[in-house]
Amino acid sequence: MTMNNIHEKHWSEFMADAHHKSLYESWWTSGSVGFWRQTRLMAVVNELLIGFRNHSWLTIGDGAGYDAWRLKLAGFGNVLATDLDDAVLARSKESGFIDKFQVENAERLSFPDNSFDFVLCKEALHHMSRPYAAIYEMFRVARYCVIVIEPQDPWVDFPCAIDETRPMYESVGNYVYQFSTRELEKIAYGLNIRGVASKKMMDAYIPGCETAVCVDGDPIWEQTRSKVDDLSHKLQTGATTASYIQGAFFKHTVAPELFDMLKQQNPTWRFLRTDGNPYLDGKPAF
Repeated sequence: MTMNNIHEKHWSEFMADAHHKSLYESWWTSGSVGFWRQTRLMAVVNELLIGFRNHSWLTIGDGAGYDAWRLKLAGFGNVLATDLDDAVLARSKESGFIDKFQVENAERLSFPDNSFDFVLCKEALHHMSRPYAAIYEMFRVARYCVIVIEPQDPWVDFPCAIDETRPMYESVGNYVYQFSTRELEKIAYGLNIRGVASKKMMDAYIPGCETAVCVDGDPIWEQTRSKVDDLSHKLQTGATTASYIQGAFFKHTVAPELFDMLKQQNPTWRFLRTDGNPYLDGKPAF
């Protein structure tokens, strides 16, 4: 059985499992601790790209359509959710959470070049056996920008782990492919695109956060907020590495002036021009 088969089976049988069904039902509660955590993970959209609501968006590896729903809540009106299996996506559309969906293999997208203005892949690349194939497919179908939100590789970027590297696997069956600022920048340099913006962040998962509410006195909320604050302070002081890396790749279709304006407007983000290959005469490498 391939990793794609395992992923399809996971989502096709998702709602038949009582625990998974209860998780699904909790995801759409805006006042929950889980919703707060996901809002922080979507900072790359909410902070950098909130002004592009009238453009077309594609979500990749969006098993339940949650990412598309979060875009919809933020005012993005033209969003297509995709995943290898559409069983849960169909449920989400029936419930009114998303407007449209489609079955797609991220490593072999069916869309023509430049079909969508923006492509978002949130916490999905690390499930894939060939994440780079998916990354280059996203570049192919995106007109302006590719956004990725993935776990940070603890053995890359300062301060990095110095112990022996070890693999991580998730219960669904995949090896956890982790990323880093350096990795994102190498991709951007290799393609000679306009540039890349990145930001590290800390997260904390406390069991039960999906249904806990963000009110003073709620023990899970208090514990989550305290842990995130503590870890964020350690990240800022260089005492630990990040939990997640958020990145936005800007293609050559993004004018230098727009890239520079976004950089000026978002000083907490690391913006890097990567279109300086002297042998490509200012053109992308693909």
